[in-house]
Amino acid sequence: MKLVSCVTGEEIAIGRILHGQLGPTAGKAWRFENIAPRPDGAHHIRVSRCGGRMGRIRGEFHPSFFGCEISIEVRWRENIRHTAYRLWARVDDYLWAGFFALVPLSFFEHFHWSEFVISVLGMDDH
Repeated sequence: MKLVSCVTGEEIAIGRILHGQLGPTAGKAWRFENIAPRPDGAHHIRVSRCGGRMGRIRGEFHPSFFGCEISIEVRWRENIRHTAYRLWARVDDYLWAGFFALVPLSFFEHFHWSEFVISVLGMDDH
């Protein structure tokens, strides 16, 4: 999820100053802290501003209060690609481990593929 300005279309980073456009605090400067996810999908943003002697005043508003909207990115293709890459890396590691286990076995034990493994490695004398 990311906060996007409706006017410029650019992403708003955490810590940036936003100015309210609606309600009694219109025009006041608020610092964007994070996005508060809601189970119903109407996400709000958490902001704070300096309150003088009272310390920081924290608030949670709908993004339209600041002229923004929340964009939700669906990244299922990247997740599937990353999972396939990790799976192949693991399979590849196990294949190499099996290969490195077969080579010493062919030298020190007499199993039925030892001649083939030695000929593939080019270590046969014929």
